[in-house]
Parts: sequence; structure tokens; C-alpha cells
Amino acid sequence: MIFTHPVLFNIIVVLFIAFTSGWLVYVLATRHAAQLRRKMTALEKEKENLQRHTQQLEAQLQQPYDLNKTPVISLSTAVKLNKTNDLGL
Repeated sequence: MIFTHPVLFNIIVVLFIAFTSGWLVYVLATRHAAQLRRKMTALEKEKENLQRHTQQLEAQLQQPYDLNKTPVISLSTAVKLNKTNDLGL
């Protein structure tokens, strides 16, 4: 066939190469698109979680804060002296 119809053989080879390369491009593009879809889904879930967390924090900010319930840490010298005496110094 190569010797009797060289043009036909060359056309078949070119079509085979074109089909194979087109198929490879299709497969690679499909994999890449699927990977991007998975990433987008994960990012959308993360965005929803962050929005829920932000709404919770904003709701906490809207609640009144009572200053009388705030713990006070004493920095007086009497507290420091008691701690040094407890150590036996």
C-alpha cells in the first residue's frame, strides 16, 4: 500500500496523528477541569465555613459587654512579695 498509494498512506498517518493528539488534549483538559472543579468546591466550602464563623463573631460583638465581670489582675507589690516569700527566698 505504501508503494502503490503513497498519498493515501500519508493521509491515514496524518489523520491518525491528528486524532491521537486531539484525544490527548481532550483527556488532559478534562482532567485539569475536574481538578479545578474539585478545588473550587473545596474553596466554596471553606468560604461558607468562614462566613458562618464571621456571623458568629459579629453576633458576639452585638451582645452587650458587662465591664463588672471582667477579671482584674493585681500588679501591686504585695502580691509580688507574697510570691517571693512562698519560694523561700
